Amino acid sequence: MKIVVINFSGNVGKSTIAKNLLKPRLSDAQIFEVESINVGSSSDDPSVIKLRGKKYGEIVEQVMNIDDAIVDVGASNAEDFLKQMQQFAGSHEEFDFFLVPTVKEKKQQADTINTLRSLNALGVPKKKIRVVFNKVETDEIPESEFSSIFGLSKIENSFILRPDAAIYSNEVFEKLRGKTLDDIFSDTTDWRQQMREAATQENKEFAIRMIQLKRLSATANANLDEVFRHLFKG
Repeated sequence: MKIVVINFSGNVGKSTIAKNLLKPRLSDAQIFEVESINVGSSSDDPSVIKLRGKKYGEIVEQVMNIDDAIVDVGASNAEDFLKQMQQFAGSHEEFDFFLVPTVKEKKQQADTINTLRSLNALGVPKKKIRVVFNKVETDEIPESEFSSIFGLSKIENSFILRPDAAIYSNEVFEKLRGKTLDDIFSDTTDWRQQMREAATQENKEFAIRMIQLKRLSATANANLDEVFRHLFKG
């Protein structure tokens, strides 16, 4: 599966989604980071290929040579990326999906609408364009919080919209500190044993924090499993 994660807006969680939603469920996928401003970048990760949007042709060539790819397009390069896509007519066919994350803030929703319309104008078919709602509170209803996106879907019917594709707010994402959710979730350390055997109060408190982090990661991981299933079920 080859997926582009894109939005003209920043602060919608594109890189978090690439690393924590997509990569663990597409374990063989190569991540391409398309970014010129290294804020929130994975630039220290040697497994990530870093390119700018103007290198679109090179990105497509590399994607065509592999089975699974995640192309994380930063907001600063999104316009160049789509301009280059227009130059390479039909090149969107090399990607299976264009995933557009969005959050509740009005500016981000407006940018999301522009992104969706731009993809459609480039000839990307409806079935390939998917929206994922990010940072949703558990007591919120996506149809209410993202009414402009749902309204656009009803009017233009040019992308796939599924209310269950909602990533719930979880403080674990703020506490990863360079790790991924999968790193925490798959950690087999017996932190309760570590807590009981701690030689210092500092070690004990660290073990307690890790126990709490594991609990948060389990909740987040179950949510992401459901989001992935709803996003790509057909």
